Amino acid sequence: MTTASASLNSSPALSVPRRFSESRLIPDAAAMAWRSALTMLRNPAEFFDVLIQPVLFTVMFGELLGGAISGDVRSYLPILVPGLVITNVLSTCQSVGVDLREDMSKGVFDRFRSLPMSRLAPLLGPMATDLLRYAVCAALTVATGVALGYRPENGWIGAVGVVLAAAACGWAISWVFLMLGTLFSSAQAVTSFNIIILFPLCYLSNALVPVDTLPHWLKIFAEHNPVSYAVSGLRYLLDGTAGTGTAADAGWALLGCVLIVAVAAPITVTRYQRSVA
Repeated sequence: MTTASASLNSSPALSVPRRFSESRLIPDAAAMAWRSALTMLRNPAEFFDVLIQPVLFTVMFGELLGGAISGDVRSYLPILVPGLVITNVLSTCQSVGVDLREDMSKGVFDRFRSLPMSRLAPLLGPMATDLLRYAVCAALTVATGVALGYRPENGWIGAVGVVLAAAACGWAISWVFLMLGTLFSSAQAVTSFNIIILFPLCYLSNALVPVDTLPHWLKIFAEHNPVSYAVSGLRYLLDGTAGTGTAADAGWALLGCVLIVAVAAPITVTRYQRSVA
């Protein structure tokens, strides 16, 4: 017995692998991104908002407001298309907070906690896949505008730049909606608050109408609305100096996206880790 006890005591301790390893963040996030992409492919209904809304909104608002604002639809498209690119992308990215809250409430992340993987991978992986959703949404909006007669001054180079810039803006602003998903205790509350934020930002801006036509108090709000800077920046990318946007607007929009990520991302990650700890 003594010999056996001594043998056990002298045997090397079994190495217990760490439950979480942030050194595996990139491969684990890539695996979660692939999982999210497969989920979208197997559930095409989750992609309907990205495929239908850009076409529907561009045709609807173009026909509805084109004659009243610019005299005809084609003259209105340089104003409408960049505005709807941002509006549609924001409408698409606001759902990420709702999805996060639902997953947290249903215990989806509890399953991931039992795996030897990075704790941040289930959060960051789907966000990489969402970049594809934002890019498709922006591209369909521009393509619908072209089908209606819109011809950007900067051609397809400008169109590609707009798609990439809109996807980046959507990814940055999605951190705000993710943060809301960690702040509220139910998906319904997140949905309600998302609408309260989304509608004033999108529609009390220069996205659909020139700000010069607005009442003075509303004009001031629209001119300082972050969405207005993003829309003006996209107009510059599409039409250059021939449009109503400037390079400064594009720069301010980029700076705004960086600031949003710098503020919202740490708060979101901290609250997320606290919730799944």
